[in-house]
Amino acid sequence: MILRDLLDSLSREKKRKERVKAAQKIALVMGAVAAAGVATGIIFAPKSGKETRAVLKNAAVNTVETIKDTVQKKAETVKDSAANAAQGVRNVIEEVHGKAEGVKMCIKDGHHETQDS
Repeated sequence: MILRDLLDSLSREKKRKERVKAAQKIALVMGAVAAAGVATGIIFAPKSGKETRAVLKNAAVNTVETIKDTVQKKAETVKDSAANAAQGVRNVIEEVHGKAEGVKMCIKDGHHETQDS
């Protein structure tokens, strides 16, 4: 039963990681589409070339910073989730060891009772 709980926990963690990866891909695509829309709007705006280049540069810098922040937050989330999963596995292992010790004690007690009989 404990092994099944451990396997279920690992399965849930794997599914969660897959959802995080999917969310990151969606965020990346949305960011790229937004950047393309901003660039298109700026290119067709009635400004001089120098002004347009400055606006494009600022938009690119802002987009890169936003992507960096998003990736960093997602990485921290994944790191925290991995730490939680690892702690869960440690807890299950400790529980298994505790129950194994209990079984050993029961076997020893039964052995001594059999010898005494």
